[in-house]
Amino acid sequence: MGETMAYGAGAMLALLAVDALTGSICRRPDAATTGTRLLQASRLLCLFLLAGALATSCRPGTGILDDLQWMATFGLAGMFGIEVAQKVGFAVMRGLGDAARGDNLAATIAACAHTIAIGILVANVAAGSRPEDLALAAVAFAIGQASLLVLVWAFRWLTTYDDREEILGGNVAAALSHGGLTLALALLIAHASDGEFVGFWPSMRDYGVALAEGLVFWPLRQLLLQCLILRARPTLFGGALDRAVAARDLGIGALEAGTYLGLALFVRSLA
Repeated sequence: MGETMAYGAGAMLALLAVDALTGSICRRPDAATTGTRLLQASRLLCLFLLAGALATSCRPGTGILDDLQWMATFGLAGMFGIEVAQKVGFAVMRGLGDAARGDNLAATIAACAHTIAIGILVANVAAGSRPEDLALAAVAFAIGQASLLVLVWAFRWLTTYDDREEILGGNVAAALSHGGLTLALALLIAHASDGEFVGFWPSMRDYGVALAEGLVFWPLRQLLLQCLILRARPTLFGGALDRAVAARDLGIGALEAGTYLGLALFVRSLA
């Protein structure tokens, strides 16, 4: 335990140093606005998750030099993955990053949730001590990111309001709903990709079956929240829940986010 803690602390310090250096080279915005600080906090959480994975899953145990070599390799690859995935995610919701850095609280919440979701997926695949492990991790991460973007889009397409328009317009309730869904789907995707690799097609089949658990999110949203909490009549699409979020009801947005996260954690606890 002590050795793992030492490796983890060292990995965290190294990741922070590399992140500060790359931020300086790439001229990453560092203005002390609330939005920028929250984005920095979400990025810091990603680095903590990655450091923990490096200390526990990227050490072959054949000597300190080998341990450090593979921790450094997966660490740098993980940071690169976080950077690329964040840019892609922000590009999908056009204007999200700029709005977040401009102190739009709703955009900041959605951007931070997406960044943390990336951290969850990166940490989940950062494991191994061979070149083939690194290649497998890269493929798994790419599949996980694609799954996240597609599933978030699919769920948000079902709502009667435009998520991007509402979030960029400052609707915090919509941002809470969107952020909770994003984090919950990341947890389910990470859960679906767990397990030993037994070949591409068998692994993809098992991944698809596990990922299908996320399909219960929508009926749970429409039935549990809309009927039991709002005491409204059940509808497959739209209804009182969508109207409440569009009307910027923060309590409903938080309840929706909590329901998604609770379900994801419940599914993971059964594994």
